[in-house]
Amino acid sequence: MKHPHLPATPTPRGQDKSALRRRLLASAALVAGLAAFAGPACAADYPAQSSIQLVISFPPGGATDVLARELAVKMGAALDQSIVVVNRPGAAGLIGMQTASRATPDGYTLYISSVGSSTINEAINGKQRVSLDDLDAVGGIAAAPHILVVPSESGIKDVKTLVERLKAKPDGYNYASMGAGTLSNLEGEIFKEQTGIKALQIPYKGSSQALPEVITGSSIFFFDSPSSSLPQQKAGRINVLAVAAAKRLSSLPDVPTFKELGINGLESENLFALMVPKGTPPDRVAILDKALRKVQADPAFRKAIEVPGFEVSDISGADTPRFIHDQRVFWKQKVESLHIAPSAQ
Repeated sequence: MKHPHLPATPTPRGQDKSALRRRLLASAALVAGLAAFAGPACAADYPAQSSIQLVISFPPGGATDVLARELAVKMGAALDQSIVVVNRPGAAGLIGMQTASRATPDGYTLYISSVGSSTINEAINGKQRVSLDDLDAVGGIAAAPHILVVPSESGIKDVKTLVERLKAKPDGYNYASMGAGTLSNLEGEIFKEQTGIKALQIPYKGSSQALPEVITGSSIFFFDSPSSSLPQQKAGRINVLAVAAAKRLSSLPDVPTFKELGINGLESENLFALMVPKGTPPDRVAILDKALRKVQADPAFRKAIEVPGFEVSDISGADTPRFIHDQRVFWKQKVESLHIAPSAQ
């Protein structure tokens, strides 16, 4: 039996609109989903340019230059990208800092900051035309604490004997520094303040000039970097008495910290931090941070930077701003209490 052919039921106009709306919403959802996948893909494209610049405020050949070049090689390998070290010394570190801070904040310019030097300069001379506020932190790279050294011919082998010698002849000795207003100078003044000794500062232009004067006995003590002093210690020309850090150095395991000796105020980490121009995208900073942590975990990198006197830092990018703030507060208070005069720029 044949069924009668029934005509199609007409669709109300409102249902046509509902179907169209559903199709449009589905298309929009598809576009949004594709955009969501595109975001991470864009982040994964970094770094994609020919090279990354690593700016430092120090000349070639020094300890910081060695640190920068070791970091550039290892971090470049971690990022699969070449990193070129750019030396911009001068003006107490301000030229290099300005070069980095004024670069495009795209993750292709990095800067190694000497946090101690920058905060001391600011404490003595006031806020400069450029400061650490113009940069964002990736994280601490390494610390390079100073060590207290004396001429070996003095026969002094510990801090107690040095203090006794200085107190026995209050106006008879001077000490060497790397220059007026440097970390070396302020450490010398803090040492005097904490132990009640007297000694006249003789400022030199860096360790290369100061250390020979200590070796000959012209100056009784000197706060120096391990990279300069350790070869002279091994040669028997100087004695190392203490470390100006929170913990002992792995390269000098038998040398105590000042804290262990009951002398406060000499625990400066002398931190060197990796920074980028302010406003660098957070996802790119995160990529740099991950690469930095990978480098720091590499035993070969740790061993290489021990030679110029560095120890890997565990200060994270999140903790670096607080560390900088604390350093600013500490050095401002010390500069005022020690009556350190502004230096010529």
